[in-house]
Amino acid sequence: MQVMARAALSRFCRGEGGNVAILFAFLSLPLLGFTGAAIDYGLATRLEVKLQAATDATALALCQTPLTTTTPALQVQAGTMMAGYMGATVIVDSLAVTSNPRQITLTTHAPSPVFFSKITGTATIRPRAVARCATPLPKTFEIALVLDNTGSMSASGGGQTKMQALKTAAANFVDYVYGNESFSSGTRISVVPFASSVAMPASYRAASWIDLAGNSPYHWTNVLSPGASGFTNRLQIFAKLQSAYAGWGWAGCLETLPYPLNVQDMTPTSSDSYFVPMFAPDEPGDGSSTYACADGNCSFNSYISDKTGAPSCDSTNNMSFAQLEGRACKYVAPSGAAPTSANAWTGVPNGPNFGCTTQPLQTLTSDTSALKSLIGTMAPLGSTNIYEGFMWGWRTLSPVSVFASGANPPAAYTSSAVNKIIILMTDGANSWPMNGNSPYNQSMYFPAGYIKNADGSGPNARLPPGNRNIASGASARNALDALTAQACGNAKAAGVSVYTIGFSVSSDPIDQQGLNLLSGCATASNQFFIANDASGLISAFNQIASSIGTLRLTQ
Repeated sequence: MQVMARAALSRFCRGEGGNVAILFAFLSLPLLGFTGAAIDYGLATRLEVKLQAATDATALALCQTPLTTTTPALQVQAGTMMAGYMGATVIVDSLAVTSNPRQITLTTHAPSPVFFSKITGTATIRPRAVARCATPLPKTFEIALVLDNTGSMSASGGGQTKMQALKTAAANFVDYVYGNESFSSGTRISVVPFASSVAMPASYRAASWIDLAGNSPYHWTNVLSPGASGFTNRLQIFAKLQSAYAGWGWAGCLETLPYPLNVQDMTPTSSDSYFVPMFAPDEPGDGSSTYACADGNCSFNSYISDKTGAPSCDSTNNMSFAQLEGRACKYVAPSGAAPTSANAWTGVPNGPNFGCTTQPLQTLTSDTSALKSLIGTMAPLGSTNIYEGFMWGWRTLSPVSVFASGANPPAAYTSSAVNKIIILMTDGANSWPMNGNSPYNQSMYFPAGYIKNADGSGPNARLPPGNRNIASGASARNALDALTAQACGNAKAAGVSVYTIGFSVSSDPIDQQGLNLLSGCATASNQFFIANDASGLISAFNQIASSIGTLRLTQ
């Protein structure tokens, strides 16, 4: 019995092993199919990712072609680009192209290799990709180029002067705007060169918003008792001075308005809001020296004699520094005229236009010749007043400020068809030059006057409440920085998009306070640029120009 049992068990085991082998063979077929499918579809997925990226890139390139490009030409370009990305096996469907705005839909296929078709039953896998891009309708822009023309721009910026680099960058920008289909033919640009002040074109000499009646509280701060000498406004003094030297006509610069009008976008409607022609008074001295001292104070800008042959103006006995500086009679028949091309101490020409050193601004225009002509004649001279440059740049875009009248004024802020942009470029920091050798004036003449004017007044009414009673160059800078920051904030709140560029070369870097000011002024972090050399400055302008009309894929 035991022998029979063992034999039966042996036969059972042999039979069971055969069944397991058969069962394993049966089950291995679907396992192999699943594995093969995973491999085939994994390869197809990777191919699909690559195909989609290539299709996206090709679609964007198609939408950057001129609007006049025909659909057959677009089809050829699509096939060429896709073959370059994927190889000759890619299939490009017929493009779907619509107009106004132009939308291009690109559909592509690429066969993926199948290694396990006999097991999975799948003969082909053909990944598909679709991308749709849109060529935006040309946009209309009003763009203010606010450009630093201060003396430091004569320094090297890497292979050329900083001013040479700026001229190239600004001219390239103008060419790009008027040669790119993202910008409509209605796009206009203004150019605002600035140093310590900004000059107006001669055509605005008699503008209604200039204080021609002498009513502003700032009009006679450094000309005392003007009526006794027959003067009713500063331009009459310029006319007298021009008779003594032809180069002393008013150069077009204007003084800073009172705060807070000077950081706002507004229409001049009263004596406080009218602009006063900037007039640097003849400082005490006989005009023969660029550095004259009287009453314990020293002058940097004495350009005529303090007395004339007239009976009421023939003596300076017992007169103080302030009385000599504010003397009106010396302008009636100026004597001892001593013009200089460059002050030995400041580098700025002496005379009534001291501090007014730039070419006049160009209001909004699409005349590329006029824009590039102004850019080409810019020259580096004077100190840095970023605030004044920014405000005049904003005013060229404003539909309510001084350039709002005329045949073709700036567009309304509410216009959905016009985008307003300021591009502010500087290589330095706000600087109101002090004069430590003049305890009376305490500073050089500036658009806000002196720290102490001949009539005893100061600039407090033109400065933010927290930045008054200036006592040093540092506190003067802080006041100008505060004005700049408020002006930037108000412009952005009005709907102006602000780009800023700091031209900070290693030999003449912008300090952190200056960089912080520019960064805060920009509308967004990616609209603030730092250029460390000439090529960097040109690149920054190029990036701004190209970013304005950026193309995007649509969903």
